[in-house]
Amino acid sequence: MFTGKRPTGSEFGELLSLHKHVQMALPDQAATVIDQDLLKAESNGKGTEGGYHSSEDTRISCIVSILQVGISCSKETPTERIQIGDALRELQIIRDKFYAH
Repeated sequence: MFTGKRPTGSEFGELLSLHKHVQMALPDQAATVIDQDLLKAESNGKGTEGGYHSSEDTRISCIVSILQVGISCSKETPTERIQIGDALRELQIIRDKFYAH
């Protein structure tokens, strides 16, 4: 949803997965994995009239944070994964940051 790619996409092959692709790109190469449609300023007709207006930097920062939570939630083994309550709190902080800008 945030990358515009499918986890089973042929571009990943046998050695690379969507999880690893995103993990390797974050945070410095985030723009290479984020779906460019998410970065458009007035996407879906929303903007100041839709209840938010954020800079591209804020959008990228929030999307990177969401992707990092996703990586934490999808680690290989359950013991490595973030607890769902912690993930929820992180997502709420990201949401609040997004709407504050």
